[in-house]
Amino acid sequence: MINYNSIESQIDNLAKSFAESKPVRHLIIDNFLPEEIATQAFNVFPTIAEMDVLKDFRQDKAQDPAINKFNPIFSEIVFQHLHSQRLIDLLSRISGIPNLLSDSQLYAAGLAQGANGSFLNVHLDNSSHPVNPWYRRLNLLLYLNKNWTEEKGGHLELWSPDMSESVAILPSFNRMVIFATDKQSWHGYRRVNTPDGDSRKSINLYFFTEESPDGTDYYHVTSFRARKSEMLNKMLYPVDNLVRSFARALRPQKDAHAVLYDRKGKKD
Repeated sequence: MINYNSIESQIDNLAKSFAESKPVRHLIIDNFLPEEIATQAFNVFPTIAEMDVLKDFRQDKAQDPAINKFNPIFSEIVFQHLHSQRLIDLLSRISGIPNLLSDSQLYAAGLAQGANGSFLNVHLDNSSHPVNPWYRRLNLLLYLNKNWTEEKGGHLELWSPDMSESVAILPSFNRMVIFATDKQSWHGYRRVNTPDGDSRKSINLYFFTEESPDGTDYYHVTSFRARKSEMLNKMLYPVDNLVRSFARALRPQKDAHAVLYDRKGKKD
């Protein structure tokens, strides 16, 4: 399903592009899946009503790890291809991150979707897996948005820690984006503008390692940061981050509340 030969033939250039990209190390590969497979996934993508919805002052989107309650093509894409050892080895070579691990429980992963007005504000992902002693290292996003235009928004944004530099990536159809996940990988997506009823669709995955990005033991919750124009969020997010960090520190199992996939179509 994935054109491994094409990726392998360009591996040095892809690794160079990933290493040199700013403000967060990332890489874009278009036409990642065969056209017919990506089109089939687009055609059978579940409605937002069929998915778990996350809506608060930080985000407005649907995210669901229980992918085999949906069309079988999504389990096939994820578990047979995006989690294949051959692709994982290629991702390690591209990113320079050895010993990457796929997550069969799809923590904070699976299918994602955003309707008109959807957004995900700039944030730093939770550092760790809730069950395994692993650190997040790489985020893979596969977009399934036919006929997506600049006007529809929903751009993936990658930001520098001081919020002075950013890059915006249109979530185009069959576009795969990977980016490093560490203490500096601030990211989010712009508000979706689809009064025509269209939605921003993607498959989201994380890859982990047993060693942290900097070789030290650490833990942090998902933390949000305001863009320079977001005056209210500049006051709100530091307090919100502090409160959630404190509350999580009091729990014996910090992320025991996490929604996980158990490969039987159920959610723990």
